Amino acid sequence: MKTLFQAAGAGAVAALLSVVPAGAAEPQATFGEDARIPFADTTGIRNFRAESDRALYIEGQTGRWYYAETMGPCTGLNFANAIGFVTKGAGTLDKFGQILVDGRTCQLKSLVTAEDPGKKAKAEKAASKED
Repeated sequence: MKTLFQAAGAGAVAALLSVVPAGAAEPQATFGEDARIPFADTTGIRNFRAESDRALYIEGQTGRWYYAETMGPCTGLNFANAIGFVTKGAGTLDKFGQILVDGRTCQLKSLVTAEDPGKKAKAEKAASKED
């Protein structure tokens, strides 16, 4: 039974990946180590910034930033003013968690440490002015 479920899950992921156009740009980020955000179900998350419908930056309560990618497109993520985090009872968000957007859940593919996306944007803007 377990093998059948894993095979079905792999097929679903392959089906999701096949709908992405060949020339579509993938989100780019400076990836760090696998991460966990404690108390994500209560006070552990301060802010978030969607990068696309497949990725977002999450700011923990301590000011540390994380980069999360979803298994597939997460409809509405780019425009969401509020999202939820599904932690499966432990209260800690990790790569096995989910995000909740407009009543739909989106499975995470990865959750890693990241740099502050605001600092990255300011650095890119300053570099473009020098050119």
